[in-house]
Amino acid sequence: MVRGTIGGMGTVQTISRIKALTRRMAAELYACTPGFLSHLKGKVVILTYHRVVTDREIAEQLIQPGMYVTQEVFAAQMRFLTEHFTPLSFTKLLALWDEGRWDASARYCVVTFDDGWLDNYLHAFPILSALRIPATVFLPTGFIGTADWFWPEKISWLARRSFHRPYAERVRVQTELQQRMGLTGTEYVSESQDGIDALIESCKRQPQKWITALTESWADLLGERWPTDRLLVTWDEVRDMSAAGIDFGSHSVSHRLLPSLSKEEMRQEAVESWEVLLRHSIRTVPVFCYPNGDWSDEVQGCVQAAGYRAATTTQFGYESAKPANRFELKRVNIHHDVTWTDGLFAFHLAGFNHRG
Repeated sequence: MVRGTIGGMGTVQTISRIKALTRRMAAELYACTPGFLSHLKGKVVILTYHRVVTDREIAEQLIQPGMYVTQEVFAAQMRFLTEHFTPLSFTKLLALWDEGRWDASARYCVVTFDDGWLDNYLHAFPILSALRIPATVFLPTGFIGTADWFWPEKISWLARRSFHRPYAERVRVQTELQQRMGLTGTEYVSESQDGIDALIESCKRQPQKWITALTESWADLLGERWPTDRLLVTWDEVRDMSAAGIDFGSHSVSHRLLPSLSKEEMRQEAVESWEVLLRHSIRTVPVFCYPNGDWSDEVQGCVQAAGYRAATTTQFGYESAKPANRFELKRVNIHHDVTWTDGLFAFHLAGFNHRG
């Protein structure tokens, strides 16, 4: 039984490596093709980044693969954009749409960051400044300037702390969590990144109160206190970036999934986050970024009523001179494992990773 399980895992890993190698070969061939990316002329690619990190930060923080690119890869990608695209600020993009001054022969791009991670300031900002590339950072205003963590990072940290406990203790904690929270399965003692990712995804279907109870119960059972390491930017750091030309939009106040909230709570998330941004006298752009890309017609209505002029989703795609709906703007999510070479980056931007 054990041999079969190990053999099965080995087969899966081998297939995964073959797929990755095949994709890279196809990507490098595509990047050498005359006129590559030509189908993006007349369009704007809105890129989504989260974190720009060092190898040490990856090892220490157990970051989800879809959440980061390395500092070196980010620098290479920004150089690629300056060579093959016309980078725009979101403010400029809105102006082009409003004024109808759209160059059908240009390939436009807008660089955006979700969440306001500290590494955006430490690692991405210097690269953007050196290359004179504008960018927009979407801030969850209730977290900025605090040492609080988002709940997925809390779960990753708790899982990491659990890994260092004896097996019997890990089983005890899992059993207690099952009793307290009604949990099933064994993902809570899994040491794999896939297991942690699966847990995080399953928690997204739960109310925020349930998630908070889970993380607090887990920490209590482990006898752990939350770390005080700061992961997000401060307002002083935001002002530094703003003074150098970086724009800031809203990513709500609390970063909760908006469709699960009451209409009044939706309204507060949209209105209060914008009011906070304005109070700090920074470069703002009236664009809202739906947390986790989750929205509904009711959420969209609240965002429009709050005075925003556009909103971004996590749906893959591009926009053109006349977006079908400015409150459902499509973006291209960038993460390290499928974009770590210029060829893979071009391949991903071209949409080949999203074709059937």
